[in-house]
Amino acid sequence: MEGRLSSRADLILDSCIMRLITVARRPGMISFATGLPDNSLFDTEGLRRAADEVLSGDDVKGALQYGESEGLLSLRKRIADRCRKEAGINATADRVLMTNGSQECFDLLGKMFLDPGDAMAVENPGYLGALQAYSVYGPRMIGVDLSDSGPDIRQLESALKEDPKLFYSIPNHQNPSGMSYSKSARCEVAEILSETDTVLVEDDAYGELGYRGRAGRAISSMTDNSVMTGSFSKIISPGMRIGWMVVPDWLLPKATQFLEAFCLQAGSFTQRVMDRFLAKNDMDAYLRPIRAEYLRKKNLFSDLMEDMLPQSFSWNDPDGGMFFWLRTPEGTDAMRLVDAAMDRKVVLMPGSPFHVRGGENTVRLNFATASDEDMKEGMCRLGKAASDVF
Repeated sequence: MEGRLSSRADLILDSCIMRLITVARRPGMISFATGLPDNSLFDTEGLRRAADEVLSGDDVKGALQYGESEGLLSLRKRIADRCRKEAGINATADRVLMTNGSQECFDLLGKMFLDPGDAMAVENPGYLGALQAYSVYGPRMIGVDLSDSGPDIRQLESALKEDPKLFYSIPNHQNPSGMSYSKSARCEVAEILSETDTVLVEDDAYGELGYRGRAGRAISSMTDNSVMTGSFSKIISPGMRIGWMVVPDWLLPKATQFLEAFCLQAGSFTQRVMDRFLAKNDMDAYLRPIRAEYLRKKNLFSDLMEDMLPQSFSWNDPDGGMFFWLRTPEGTDAMRLVDAAMDRKVVLMPGSPFHVRGGENTVRLNFATASDEDMKEGMCRLGKAASDVF
């Protein structure tokens, strides 16, 4: 006998992300597929000291007990200060809510805003994990194509005529495409949205990973009708599951109520460890070697693609983040490359699942996770796989 699932259970988009992580861990496999950061950049010693200080401190019982639904106040203050300094947002600690990773932000926003059939604008391509989270609530997703400098403004204007409740975007080093909005695109998006009641959801997961600093001012600094989400997953530790969102004043009471109802709170212990870790580190100094290493790895990966892949393939040149966006020749199916690479023990992430339409000739490549040796061997194998099918 089987239980009776809700109708929502059939709405959720399928995602191969976690399955690919499992496949990538098999012996002999080399992965360019996942969104994982480089393990070697984790400051394990610094986090260990921070955890030891929390566990040996005067408030150890508080660290192991339930806390405020909004999150640890001192950590929220640090996040608000950083948002003001780096993103230009007029953030205060009161407007920052802590979550269990930014993925929980998307789920909470879906719960708060979306009813089945509601319109929702999304970047095309867009982050699959967020699309999957929103899909549970049955929205009608309207894709807005991306160029090298931002969303197609005409498509965005057309989408807004359908009165979407949300517009989900990643303006900095986007996942999956790696592109960033230009200054003019940020201003245009803010101006267009200001004439509607559509709420901007600005995902800033990669905002701190610009190789030469932040790619641009947050769109949320130009409009009051927005929610900015962020995370420490890409810069400190994904396993600690610490995310946050900055919400406007009008949304704060309801967002706090939903946070309490659906998860009680983000983890007390990990928040205190993160707060202690940040107290011991100057963020700009901490990020400098991480940005430099990702830039080095990006350049190495780019050189290897130039040497190993067919001239008929094309890709972007990201200025931050962890991804290349690869295109096979127009009209071809990139799944042929994905399958051929898997046969040679290289794991790739196809681009089509990131789209609400199109994308059949695209592949997302993560250059951050693999070691230099695996990168070289994996690209050699990928070049041979490409020769097999193109």
